[in-house]
Amino acid sequence: MYLPTKKWLIRPLVALLLIGALVGTAACSSDDDGDLVADVASGLDDRGYASIDRLVTTDWLADHLDDDGVLVVDLRNEEDYAAGHIPGAVRVTPGATFQAEVDGVPGMLPPADAVAASLAAIGATPETTIVFYDGIGSLWASRAIWVLAVYGHEDTRALDGAWGLWESEGLEVSTDAVTPASATYAFSGAPNSKLIASWDEVVASVDDPSVLVCDARSPEEYAGRDVRADRGGQVPESVNVNWNRAIDEQGRFLPAADLKALYEGEGVVAGKTVYTLCQTAVRATHTWFVLSDLLGYNDVRVYDGSWVEYGNREDSPIVN
Repeated sequence: MYLPTKKWLIRPLVALLLIGALVGTAACSSDDDGDLVADVASGLDDRGYASIDRLVTTDWLADHLDDDGVLVVDLRNEEDYAAGHIPGAVRVTPGATFQAEVDGVPGMLPPADAVAASLAAIGATPETTIVFYDGIGSLWASRAIWVLAVYGHEDTRALDGAWGLWESEGLEVSTDAVTPASATYAFSGAPNSKLIASWDEVVASVDDPSVLVCDARSPEEYAGRDVRADRGGQVPESVNVNWNRAIDEQGRFLPAADLKALYEGEGVVAGKTVYTLCQTAVRATHTWFVLSDLLGYNDVRVYDGSWVEYGNREDSPIVN
């Protein structure tokens, strides 16, 4: 059985830092103390990220599995979930929950009431801390986080390293299916349109030097050799940074210095408005997360229609 407290036997320095921090903030509220514990024990402080508010480590999650306000959501397929999952995790099908066909375009942002109903069905409330993990580099976790950011859920996290890291570290695994009690959920505010780019805006970006399109697809798709729509190729003046270049071999996000060198080396610099795209805006949300959270870019928007819309429109300007 996995015992989270064993880590303090091999990490005394972290323990001392945590104790000192807690003593020094004894006058804070319990909520503040919880945030402090998450920050100190996160294991992410040395990576130089602009924000770690929406990212947690396997250690952090192992310590918070039994917290009443934490809901762990598995985004893998049913077979993988049945073979073993993080204890207490509920499974949802990400494509059915965080994508929908809108006006004939698949993979789009679902309506708010549909997302709220999905959250209610797994027992989430607006106050719940929802931790998402998937089977590959937080790809689907980033899509879930982006959808909930658009609609205003306050506290979402991705598990750095995803399922692969959890399993490789020998942490506790369960095969017990979780059937959560339903809850009541409703979004209270208007959707955040500043996180979304439209087809019109992407087309307008071609002649706007203040806006850059970052294409998160593979080089083969970007070059038009791997065609997944009526037309292949790329948005004129766009740059290509394959989403998986932002993670290491264990599925963890690269340190900020490496991410900065990667994206700036391709011309994706801070100070510009950045539109991200891929095929159906899943890889695009991964790049959105990297640029907005980990590197702190101020204005990053996901082109939700992505290439499935852009490449299927005859009036889209395309080069290859």
